[in-house]
Amino acid sequence: MKMIHSGRRAGLVLASAALLLPAWGASAQSPAGRAGAQDPRWAAVRRVFGLEGETEDGYFRVNFPRTDLHVKIGDVTLEPEFELTSYFGFAPVGKDSVLAMGEVIVRQREVNGALEEARRRGVSVTALHNHLVGEAPRIMYMHVMAEGRADSVAAKLRAVLAATPTPVHPAQEKEAAKADWSAVDAVLGKPEEAEGRTAEYVFPRRESHSVHGVPLRSSGVLETASEVVFQQIGAGRVACGGELYLRPREVEPVMDALEAAGLRVTALHNHMLDEQPTMYWMHWYGTGSAPALARGVAAALSRMNGAVKSVGS
Repeated sequence: MKMIHSGRRAGLVLASAALLLPAWGASAQSPAGRAGAQDPRWAAVRRVFGLEGETEDGYFRVNFPRTDLHVKIGDVTLEPEFELTSYFGFAPVGKDSVLAMGEVIVRQREVNGALEEARRRGVSVTALHNHLVGEAPRIMYMHVMAEGRADSVAAKLRAVLAATPTPVHPAQEKEAAKADWSAVDAVLGKPEEAEGRTAEYVFPRRESHSVHGVPLRSSGVLETASEVVFQQIGAGRVACGGELYLRPREVEPVMDALEAAGLRVTALHNHMLDEQPTMYWMHWYGTGSAPALARGVAAALSRMNGAVKSVGS
């Protein structure tokens, strides 16, 4: 994500890493098509990971919650769905290739092993940074990208994931009763996903964009859309975080809106390289009443060229 004022915005970490970027093949210049749920490329990815995954917007995604971690900010224990889930998203390119983008959640002591495995496998690491501030243990986010045949790309990404303790097949837990998010829904629309004590809302951008020459839709599957997550933490309070996907000119107005609502910006940086137009991600964290924090998020969304109601509506 991006440029900041110094001084008054304590706690903001600006990070932009461009690591291990290999040359990209000509196929990356081909437009990404809209692949159906039965596309053989997705079957190949399913075989590699042994997961069903999900298809949406013509893209495919597999998720890996860090259920092995117990992360706290102050007295709040964060759920894996709250910024603690690794993922890989796949976009079809040409007739049989894919462009994959993802995020690997790592503890500080896991960073070197994951980076070294990415180097060995020819996987691009496009950013390495924090999303949160004050969490224990310290968590880093390694953003990765790869292009080629679906089975080959998936195998490389699985190897990178295997360099961390991330459970590939987390144990099935008894599903908790779903929380009541009606107060947030009244402000932001329906969540894209709601599970147990957490709910995620997704807000696509309106303009078209591309990554490494591949035209992509703004989608939560690839995390090329803004995402907002809430978690109930008791006593009528919630934690709120996420990432807003911003053009440079939107950074300051959005930052002002978040901080005015008590949502402290914790990171501003890139996740990808050479996307068009240039985009940044802004992360934040705050606790308080659900309606008040939802209104703060809505104020930030109103300063962006994107949806102001969640696509789950």
